[in-house]
Amino acid sequence: MPYRFLCSSLLIFGFSTYALATETNNTIEAQFKAALLCKVAPIDGRDAKVVKQLNQQNITVKNLEDDGLINLEYHFAKPLEIMNTTVSQIKHQGDSGSYFYAIAKGDIDTFAKAMGAIPIPADLKEEMSWGDIGQYYRYTAPITKENHFPSIILIGRDKNAKSDEFYFGCEAFDG
Repeated sequence: MPYRFLCSSLLIFGFSTYALATETNNTIEAQFKAALLCKVAPIDGRDAKVVKQLNQQNITVKNLEDDGLINLEYHFAKPLEIMNTTVSQIKHQGDSGSYFYAIAKGDIDTFAKAMGAIPIPADLKEEMSWGDIGQYYRYTAPITKENHFPSIILIGRDKNAKSDEFYFGCEAFDG
């Protein structure tokens, strides 16, 4: 009888640990997705504890800056799937605001349409420039007296990028 209890307990704890690991992984993936869409703050991979957690989820962090500015790359062993795109790498750059963006594989025009993004007008291209080709944007909130600079979801592609590769992510401004 004690063996049955021990086996049952191990089985239950084993599944609980698996569920916790799966929940943690889903939470991390969900946070990356939400940050790309300007819904939450990006994960800060400059924190050693955060890096350790990410490494346990097969997400590698490269800190390309040592002077306090944000210049991080996140590489995913298992790509994220976001709105019919595949994301294996995310970059986070910042100083008095930040860019948190993915390098995605998929169709840029279909993605932009699904996001409700519109082409960047010629008079805003210099201000909102992000890539050379197929630039789109969408404000995440209306421009108001209280919020002159709402976060923007930017979508674009460099002329040197592969035809199925583009960037998308969140540009946030410090208030």
